[in-house]
Amino acid sequence: MTFQFKPIKLLLISCALILIPAVSTTVYALGMSSKRDCVVCHIMWLDDFRTHDETLIDWKPGNVLMKDTQGVVSSEDICYSCHDGYVQDSRYITWKYNRHKTFVKPSKNVTIPDYLPLSVNGEIYCGTCHSAHGKGAAPHGDPLGQTSLFRETNVDSSLCEKCHSNKAEYKLYNGHPVHKVSSFELPHRLFKLGSTEALGHDVVICQSCHRVHGARGDKLLIVKNDQSQLCAACHSDKKDVIDTKHDMRITMPDEKNIKDQLPSQAGPCSACHIPHGAAGKKLWAKEIKEDNPASQMCLTCHENEGHKEIKGIGEFSHPVNVKPEKTTKVSEDLPLFSQQGLKNPDGTVQCFTCHDIHRWDPNSHANKGGKDVEGSSLNSFLRISNSSSVLCLSCHENKKQIVTSDHNLEVTAPAEKNIQGFSAAESGPCGSCHIPHNALSSSLWSRALRGEHDYVSQLCESCHNNDGIAKDKLLGENYHPVNVTLDKFNITTDLPLYDNEGNKTVSGKLVCITCHDPHTWDPVKAVIHYSFKNMEGDASNSFLREPNFPASTLCKNCHTAQGLVDGTDHDMSVTAPDATNILGQTVKESGQCGVCHLVHNSPNKLKLWAQPYGNIVIGEDMIDSLCNSCHSRGKIASSKIPTIATHPQDKLINNVMRCDRNAIDFAPIFDITSGKETRVGNISCPTCHNAHQWSPLVKEKGDNINHEGNTTNSFLRNVSYNNICIDCHGMDALFRYKYYHDPEERVEASPVRINIVK
Repeated sequence: MTFQFKPIKLLLISCALILIPAVSTTVYALGMSSKRDCVVCHIMWLDDFRTHDETLIDWKPGNVLMKDTQGVVSSEDICYSCHDGYVQDSRYITWKYNRHKTFVKPSKNVTIPDYLPLSVNGEIYCGTCHSAHGKGAAPHGDPLGQTSLFRETNVDSSLCEKCHSNKAEYKLYNGHPVHKVSSFELPHRLFKLGSTEALGHDVVICQSCHRVHGARGDKLLIVKNDQSQLCAACHSDKKDVIDTKHDMRITMPDEKNIKDQLPSQAGPCSACHIPHGAAGKKLWAKEIKEDNPASQMCLTCHENEGHKEIKGIGEFSHPVNVKPEKTTKVSEDLPLFSQQGLKNPDGTVQCFTCHDIHRWDPNSHANKGGKDVEGSSLNSFLRISNSSSVLCLSCHENKKQIVTSDHNLEVTAPAEKNIQGFSAAESGPCGSCHIPHNALSSSLWSRALRGEHDYVSQLCESCHNNDGIAKDKLLGENYHPVNVTLDKFNITTDLPLYDNEGNKTVSGKLVCITCHDPHTWDPVKAVIHYSFKNMEGDASNSFLREPNFPASTLCKNCHTAQGLVDGTDHDMSVTAPDATNILGQTVKESGQCGVCHLVHNSPNKLKLWAQPYGNIVIGEDMIDSLCNSCHSRGKIASSKIPTIATHPQDKLINNVMRCDRNAIDFAPIFDITSGKETRVGNISCPTCHNAHQWSPLVKEKGDNINHEGNTTNSFLRNVSYNNICIDCHGMDALFRYKYYHDPEERVEASPVRINIVK
């Protein structure tokens, strides 16, 4: 049978026969081309290269990876045959300066994954990271820049983290943050030094600081860091620490961090911070004790048993790890921090709330202080200058009136120095009495304690003593009791009470600063247009917590019943505003209470009496001499002198049934000699009269009008139908009570008055 091919079929067969040798030639050519490309490294693959002569690269039995084969392809020499610096590109740095260690066993600090092979000796070699056939061997021009023939892709130092996983887990191992957007723009200078830029903007990666090949510094750092040059490239705002007392190369050159590094070796920053494997937050380079980590960082050096070159904080130091009071508006210049040392507006006060540990002088970058330079309120690593106590008053705003008061020693005692030897001009107004570190007591006291009274009184007596700078303002021999509790007197008060350590407590004792606020001259209005001269105070200011004029506001806070004297005839601002007490003070200067009672410097012990004792008759009670101070001839109450005012002598009366102070029939009896209350004695003026309350039935203040009294008021203590007279006189008591001061109704003769000797 004869086959006949159609023209189209013949054409296809002819083409196929022609293409077969052409395809074979192309495949052969491609194979030869690929083989020739590979033999750039794999020289043993090309027979033409075989020789029995001695090779330039020594032949070594065995291979880095494959047994019994020539190991040239995996040796450093084969890499160096190209990367010898002849070609002007980045390859020249491979053997220049410092590079990643090879042919060493991995340390215990790294974990090598299986897909990054080691040599047959278990050592790192070039091929551990590099391979012409790996995932990271992308062609030139790859958008990710993966052109270094890596075994794995190396996006943002991801290949580094395959082995150095503990450095990547920076939160777990207290390392420098990576893969996190920086809080500031990474400087262009960093990349000029050799840093590799991450894909993300301002993202820190391993190669931001390290170079595997061509590193100029130790630890594969892109530059030397013995002067903390690399740290300062980014943290330029911290470089002011160099050459200050916090530069340990100057202060403590032999001090080592937890990596056993000297500051001269690892740079000044390394004394406190290390980038990997730190002791805690803030990359801290020293062991941190338990408790509050933020402030414990500072205490790793500034503890009381520290080096002689270090400033310890002492037993009494400013509180840390405490929240400011809700009413305190903290300045933005004084940040609050979390316990981990991170800025937090809802955080607590820490050491570096007030201190910028990297800068000696807040107003000068150039002023570095020096090893032997003693700091002051102007520097000492403070965040803001404390000249005139500006830093202190930024938080303690409620104390700022001290600047315009007599307690500003810059005004009243400029040469006086605190225990640290600083004058008020050097320490500021606050520093005259308080220092934040190494204070004498829990009140951060900066002056020697004086006196034998309670702790708080000793603080005041540091100045207010016979030899002190306030020797003109003393308590005197007789003064208001201090260091006493009020509960035994059934007194309650809104004024602060204090314990033995000077802390406010509801169950505390009455002390000097119960009535006085030493920081505030005027409790109502701030001093304006202060003349910066010593001022003489009165009852409306004088560091009182509440004004005591034109009303007895301060005194009646405790002595509520006695406060009813305001506005009555016994209020000298109503009846005798120009009258003076024994110290020459008018009622405006002393207050309503100060006309009769002196809180300080009373010459009289009884009731702290503020007037000369009046005359009394033989056998009359001592307590009557107080009333006679005014109700005598030539005195301010000379128009109100009773013709007869004494009860018959030798009549012992007891008030056992009438000793309840809150009852309407209360009738106090007083000892005839001492004037103190007793249960048995004779009737005296205050038995029937309450000098502080106009009417026994109306417990109200007066109306500031001088009234003429009658038998229902006139400062009478009781009502006529219920008083102590009834106990002896029965129904006749009504008349006895009514005509007590009437000599015509009295059967006994008028007594002879005598002068009393104080």
